[in-house]
Parts: sequence; C-alpha cells; structure tokens
Amino acid sequence: MALEGQLSDFNLAEILQLLGSQQKSGFLNLETNRNMVFIFDKGVLISTRDRRSRSRDPLESYLRAYGFFNEQQWKHVEYVGKNSSLDLTEILISEGLMDNVEMDQVLKSIAQEMTHAGMKMCRGHYHFSPTKDSPPGVKWRYSLDVQGLLMEAARRLDEEGMLKDYLPSQAITFKQGNRVLVPEELSETGQRIMEMALAGLPLGRIIRQGKTESFVARDLLKTWCEEGVLEKTNPGSDDEESENKGSRFKLKLKSGLRSLPVTMLAVLVIGTLGWLRWTASPDPGPDPGETLRRDQIRSEVVTAARLYRYQKGEWPASLGEMVRSGQLTPSIMVTVDDLGWQYNLNRKQDKFTFGS
Repeated sequence: MALEGQLSDFNLAEILQLLGSQQKSGFLNLETNRNMVFIFDKGVLISTRDRRSRSRDPLESYLRAYGFFNEQQWKHVEYVGKNSSLDLTEILISEGLMDNVEMDQVLKSIAQEMTHAGMKMCRGHYHFSPTKDSPPGVKWRYSLDVQGLLMEAARRLDEEGMLKDYLPSQAITFKQGNRVLVPEELSETGQRIMEMALAGLPLGRIIRQGKTESFVARDLLKTWCEEGVLEKTNPGSDDEESENKGSRFKLKLKSGLRSLPVTMLAVLVIGTLGWLRWTASPDPGPDPGETLRRDQIRSEVVTAARLYRYQKGEWPASLGEMVRSGQLTPSIMVTVDDLGWQYNLNRKQDKFTFGS
C-alpha cells in the first residue's frame, strides 16, 4: 500500500522510522525545493540514487561539491559515460578513480547528508512506492540502519548552530597551535583537512576540496581549534584590507541629520578628486580583471608551495615539482611561464621568492 502526504504533517524522521520498523521495501520520494529519494529493502536503506529520476545524480553532485576529481578527470568520466551504458559508480571503479571501500563510504556519506538536510524540511510532499521484492534497478547497494542514520542526523542538527557561530565566515584561515598532531593520529580525511588548514587555505576552499561532507570538515576544524591544535584567524575588517592594499580611498560616513553637511562635503571632495584624476590621467591603466587574475595565480602557487612543504617537509625545488606531486595544475604553470614569473628557492635561508 502506498504512503503519501505532506512533510508538515509527517516529517522525514517519522517516515524513516516507520519504514524501518515495518521492514518495508520500496522507493520513498521527497518532492521539495530539493528532490530526494530513499530506497529501502526490508527496512534497511540501500541507496539514495534513483536512475529513473531526471534530477542530477546525488553522487555526481557530492563528488563535484567536495573536490574529488579535477577538470580533466571529469571530462574523461563524461566521455566514458556518453560512449557506454555504464553507471557512474561503474565508471569510477573501472577507470581506477575510486576503489570499492571509497565508493561505499561516499555513498553512505551522501545518505547521511541527505537525511540531515531532509530532517530540516517542513514543507513538501512525500510518496512511498512499495515493492513486493527487493527494489529493482539499484546500482551499488549498501546497508544502513535507520536508527543510526537518524541519531547521527539529530546530533548534526543540534551542533550545526554552534559550528556556524564558531566558524561564521568561509574566509577564516588557520595556523598551527600549541599542540601538534602527527599524521599517524589522524584518519585519511583528518590528514587531508589538516594539510589544507596548515597550508593556509580558507575554510570555504577546505570544504570544497576536503573530499568529505561540509559538516565533517567544519566539525574537525572546530575540535582542533578548541584542543589547541589549530588557531583560527578571522578575516580582516575593511579598514585592515584598505591598509594592506594601500591604494583604496576609504571614508566612513555616519547617518543622521547632523552629518548631512559632512556628507555633502565628502561627496564634493570625492567628485573633485575623481575629476582631477580623470583629467590628469586619461590612460585607464591595466585591466582590473587581469590584476585580479594575477593575484589569484600568485595565491595558487604560494598555497601549493605551503601544502608541498607540509607534506614533504621542505619547500619544492620548482613549479614542476609541485605539478608532479599534485599540488599545482599544469595550466597554472603554463600561465606563470606566459607571465614571465620565476620561482626561486633559497635552501640556505629556507624560503622562496616568486614573481617577475
């Protein structure tokens, strides 16, 4: 017998508990601003991927969101997919991009993340289509107990607010604290997150390249900060950014009638300065987009060098060394060559210089 209704009357946690306790088999579809499917076999969750759906594959969305593969690898996956009838799981395994253990863990992580997101939904429609036997057409089955899934989702809901308060900006960076954790004390995921944190990457980039759920990455970083392993550095204020760049004119204006004369004077001063600058310097100067791109390239190389040093214990000898080790993409090195920039390592002083 089919089961359907509104999430405002029957939430996801209650639905999952019902299907688990009654050992149901079939497809549970949530139709909200983000469509989801949960596939059950005798009360056990076995997949969150419905190949019949026209929505984007949650496996692909997860892998892209958390930086599992580079652009070239994705192009290869797309090529194989267009020229075969293989499922994405089969392509990734056959092409050596993931092994069985990694695939199983990723698919279970997707289920956990979807459950976490689904438990926050209070609007939308649900529909459960039962099957007499094991649901057909499922690629890469696993087994997840509903109660464990819900308990972890509930924990994440409780702690999510604290994580947002502790790490309110994706521009936050980290540095080594008083306590040091050796790599052997960390899981593979922990090692990867720690490497990026000590390399100076901002929180947003750590999440996008962490190869794990956003909650997991943020939870690890918060724990390490509280334990003294890392120290977080909040992004600077506008004043600090202005002083660092040294070329931005900044004027703070207060609201209110008493500040009106000052405001008008400020507007006149800014307008006069702008006119003088235009008349004195008709050359518009370099393209702002080009300047931004150069800053980005410089940041990419410096970050890659820091990450290399953390992993290898020494600065890289060249840009090519960073490319071979995977910290830097070949396209960045080509751009650096076009710009005429040089990377020079000074082993005696244990530092490097980079630029024109």
